Amino acid sequence: MREVLIVDDERDAADSLDALLRLNGFVVHVAYDSNEAIAKAIACNPDAFILDLEMPGQDGFQLAKRLREKFKNKRYLALTGYSDQEHLDRASILEFDEYLVKPCKVDLLVSILHEFAHPLEGLGSETFDCGMAILAG
Repeated sequence: MREVLIVDDERDAADSLDALLRLNGFVVHVAYDSNEAIAKAIACNPDAFILDLEMPGQDGFQLAKRLREKFKNKRYLALTGYSDQEHLDRASILEFDEYLVKPCKVDLLVSILHEFAHPLEGLGSETFDCGMAILAG
């Protein structure tokens, strides 16, 4: 997995994560709202989506649902400042592969993205499940 789309309305956070992931060898695209995210996803067809959950207009939950309609076999990672049960439950229903709480350590995020690309030995990618967990830095 080398290509990711970051979607976050907080420009500084998105741009910082963009730079850090690029330093770790990823091809990164950034969108600052849901409409831009859909357009960029169609244009670049990333391997994974890193979505902020609370954004103005269409939030990350609604965006994940829209993206899954077009991009079924991709990885979805929630990166949010919320660790409450309601957010976790909603993310679980939408089948996010991982749920990370900001701020998160970049090495943890990079490790998860690499894990997405290389499922456990002996398991096909169709059966690999990262599970839901609150992972904070």
